Amino acid sequence: MLEPFTKRAQEHPQIHIAGKSSVGTQPLHGSSRISAPEFNRIELIERSDALFINRFSLLPFQLICDIVKKSKHFFAAGYPELTADECSQVLKLKNEAQTVIQVINPFYYLPALQWLNENLRKPSFTEVTFFNEDAPSTDLLIKLLLMLKSITRHTPKKTGAVSFRSEPASSSYSSCLLEYSNGTLLKINSGNMSRKKEFTVKSYAGNQFVLIDVLGEKAACNNSTIDLAAYKKKTETEAFIQSIIQNRPPETGIEDYCSVVQTVKTILSRLGQFTSY
Repeated sequence: MLEPFTKRAQEHPQIHIAGKSSVGTQPLHGSSRISAPEFNRIELIERSDALFINRFSLLPFQLICDIVKKSKHFFAAGYPELTADECSQVLKLKNEAQTVIQVINPFYYLPALQWLNENLRKPSFTEVTFFNEDAPSTDLLIKLLLMLKSITRHTPKKTGAVSFRSEPASSSYSSCLLEYSNGTLLKINSGNMSRKKEFTVKSYAGNQFVLIDVLGEKAACNNSTIDLAAYKKKTETEAFIQSIIQNRPPETGIEDYCSVVQTVKTILSRLGQFTSY
């Protein structure tokens, strides 16, 4: 998981890979390994200015707090399972220590989604549809919400959600509708359908109708193709490094993540009430 990030980091002239800590992890068979000295977790943290972390289950919460307090910047390549109180504690420590914490947000870096986050007019109605052959997961819901962080950095005032499953079709479908205080609505449809793949984003606002076909790599606004050339070179790794060098907030920070996790918990509780089989 970390190799694509570390490879991009090594392309930066100011970055040196000090080491790695893979104790307790099981690399996939045939996967390549990051070429770097092996250290235990505590020693690696002490030797580093910044960390890429993908297995938060191996880190006690107190160790995460120590990383933040020591201003050891980190990129969360996996989603940490934090309670609301733990999120508040990490946020407080981050602000005191001026630590950069960036959370993985892969869909946000798709060029069309970068354009939409920068240009979306509000209030709007935005509908995301994501279907593939895999069963929907909590991580997928987090990714889809973080993807539209220009909307979801705020807490919705109303949340509705339903879920259905058809055993004869071996398929499932979930939908949630979020309403925000400025009148913006966000609807997310997801599920697994046999041989059906779809990833689209449709947004409607005053004088701005947007259609994005992610799988087809097409995007249009008011029936005109959007020029995405300016958005194609940006990467999460480079954004993380620049946040550290320039001492500025990351594009997707722990604040965004905590807000989305709270929304996901509300959605899951609604799905627990309104699920049909």
